[in-house]
Amino acid sequence: MDRAIEVLELMKGDRVRYPFDNFVCSSVIAGFCKTAKPDVALEFFKNCVELGVLRPNVVTYTALLNAFNLLGRFDEACDLISGIEKQGLALDVVLYSCWILGYFRNGCLMEALKKHREMVDRGINPDIVSYTILVGGFSREGSVEKAVGLLKKMSKDGVMPNVITYTAIMLGFCKEGKLEKAFTLFKEVQDMGIEVDEYVYATLIDGACRKGNFDCVFHLLGEMEKKGIKPGVVTYNIVINGLCKVGRTPEADNVFKEAGVDIIAYSTLLHGYTEEGNVEGIFKMKGKLEESGLCMDVVACNILIKALFMVGAFEDAHALYQAMPEIDLNADSITYCTMIDGYCKAGRLEEALEVFDEYRMSLVSSVACYNCMISGLCKEGMVDMAIEVIIELGDKGLVLDMGISMMLIRAAFAQTGAVGVMNFVYKLKNFRSDAYNSLCDDAICFLCKRGFVEAASEVYIVMRSKGLILMKSSYNLVLENLIYGGKTSLVGPFLNFFLKEYGLVEPIVGKILAQYLCLKNMDIAVRFLKKMKGLVSTVILPPSVLENLVKEGRLLDAYKLVSEASESFPALDVVGYSILVHALCKEGYPNQALDLCTFAKTKGITPNIVTYNSVISGLCHQGCLIEALRLFNSLERIGLVPSTVTYATLIDNLCKQGLLLEAKNLFDTMINKGCKPNIRVYNSFIGNYCKFGQMDEALKLLSDLEIKGVKPDEFTVSALIYGYCKKGDMEDALTFYSEFKMKGASPDFLGYIHMVRGLCAKEGWKKQGIS
Repeated sequence: MDRAIEVLELMKGDRVRYPFDNFVCSSVIAGFCKTAKPDVALEFFKNCVELGVLRPNVVTYTALLNAFNLLGRFDEACDLISGIEKQGLALDVVLYSCWILGYFRNGCLMEALKKHREMVDRGINPDIVSYTILVGGFSREGSVEKAVGLLKKMSKDGVMPNVITYTAIMLGFCKEGKLEKAFTLFKEVQDMGIEVDEYVYATLIDGACRKGNFDCVFHLLGEMEKKGIKPGVVTYNIVINGLCKVGRTPEADNVFKEAGVDIIAYSTLLHGYTEEGNVEGIFKMKGKLEESGLCMDVVACNILIKALFMVGAFEDAHALYQAMPEIDLNADSITYCTMIDGYCKAGRLEEALEVFDEYRMSLVSSVACYNCMISGLCKEGMVDMAIEVIIELGDKGLVLDMGISMMLIRAAFAQTGAVGVMNFVYKLKNFRSDAYNSLCDDAICFLCKRGFVEAASEVYIVMRSKGLILMKSSYNLVLENLIYGGKTSLVGPFLNFFLKEYGLVEPIVGKILAQYLCLKNMDIAVRFLKKMKGLVSTVILPPSVLENLVKEGRLLDAYKLVSEASESFPALDVVGYSILVHALCKEGYPNQALDLCTFAKTKGITPNIVTYNSVISGLCHQGCLIEALRLFNSLERIGLVPSTVTYATLIDNLCKQGLLLEAKNLFDTMINKGCKPNIRVYNSFIGNYCKFGQMDEALKLLSDLEIKGVKPDEFTVSALIYGYCKKGDMEDALTFYSEFKMKGASPDFLGYIHMVRGLCAKEGWKKQGIS
């Protein structure tokens, strides 16, 4: 391009005076675009028009359109097309192709396809370039199947695809991880006799690197060598980058030594060593880079600064940062972020703040720089300063990162508790509404989860004063904390706002209202649930509602809720029913427990023996032994086998009622059924035999349980001591006590009381009782 400028200078000189026509101007504009200087191309065009040496035609406008595309000024590109059409100039296939390319660069796939159809409708026949732009655009954007369809249409229209078109399809397959399809197409291209180039191989190598298939990568490099295709810098950079990404940096270094590398290769390897934390590798690459004499770009500087921070060379990092203007480089957002983050992580906050001040004075705009600074300040406990920074971020109109706002909420809470969070929210009340809404929402959820529901209510009041609306999930969280935290006086106002803003149509509103009613009045709650089912939809309550009713002892309410509004719960399983049955029996409601067992069956849930054990125990506690025995007799008919717990419960209650014969019969049945008695069963007999003075039977059972390997416990020992004491046989009582104490089985507290009383009551034994 420098030589072209020299020729231009000669052309405008007095000795030559060659006229500047459209061809010359278009060529210069295109040249500037190819050398990545589209801004200079636009300035050149503007000067030519102002000097009156140029009357643009379609060719000139096409070059200009390309410059706008490269600068990302697509709206101006579209305005340029409108201007061309107003001038009456006919658009050609080259201009349309350039325009379509602009749509692809902006991610507007369907618009690009529409422009292609518009071109065809105007009678302009697509050529190889326009089709290749379409194919490449869809492939790059992840619509490779659409690209394949266009390839077929292209051939049908008589336009033969070239190696660039096929490479675009291969690129699409590689990006989607469909390496086999890419290689199938590669083979088809070779079979058609189309000569493949380095870019085809580079595309396949990149695909293999993405999949981590480096055997394939090195095979392709070998194939290139056999075909006399010399890998260029781009190909080697792809391999180096792929190896570095999977942590194979030493191998990447070997490739680097073979390749004719550029600054990108150095940057990639340096980044690889940095990610690995390889200090030796970092210094080696730094030395090589300095020896190479290559001009560093901003990316290389940023990577080197990060590497220097990682190895603790803070002064070197700062020196490189300071030297950037001397090598015609301007720090970008990544440079500032790397410097600020590096200093913050090292605890050198003053230097971080200095760099942050320099960032503020620059033309760079970056949320990330603010985030790094806020993060560093929060870690050092400088919450007030961090809040000032986040306020400045808002004032500049930058988008608040909600992760950073949560970090500040946590830091404020760690410093001064819930008050700190509230102060943070108050200080940001002039923030943009959408960001402030999210911030308040996060603060309310944070406070609720930590039990500060009243502080959360204060934040909500601030939200309401600004006309903001709390998210449904946050309303739910606040209300659940108020309801179950006993703050019922605050529930009403919150529910009113919730209903007003979201209405009963929202399932979450009905759910929280039903939860509240369940705790206030179960009859009203059940009526509400039935009404909601008829009007809107079934309200599904969380299991916690039932759990809380059981915990609070409101078992009849829990029973009513399950039996009359079961569709409002996630289906209870056998464990859920068993828990409620057990609780009902424990509190003296065995009939309701039985009804619940029957109800469970209608829902397809068969209560198990654990459930029925609870009912039998409940009936026994209520003195309904006959009903308990009837239920026991019906178990086998419904396919349930009584367990040890079942027999133990019934035997214990029969013994307590003095029905020892019936208890013994049930015990025999238990043995015959192959159910092994436990110590509880034996204790029931021994305790009651002793109580009724049948010591021989009690001792016989004791001998029996020892033979069967059942170890006596403290209750066994206490019951027999009580039996001896009741008979007045203190000598045998003391002998028994000593014998079992040596075996490691002592009586419980009640056993000792029996012993002391018996000894004190017996003449001449009082001293032993006291001892």
